Amino acid sequence: MSNKVVDFAAGKNSQLHRRKEAKVDAMREAFRLARGESDKPEGKSKKRRKSKK
Repeated sequence: MSNKVVDFAAGKNSQLHRRKEAKVDAMREAFRLARGESDKPEGKSKKRRKSKK
């Protein structure tokens, strides 16, 4: 017998993470299309609001 240990949980977690990322990407693309943005944004800069204190 071999002494190799197989960690199924780690493989399952990485697969679930990839699936969740794919869903999020699909949702982002759907929202872009709904807003009328056919292409991805040119700049990656996002406007951030400063919290008012």
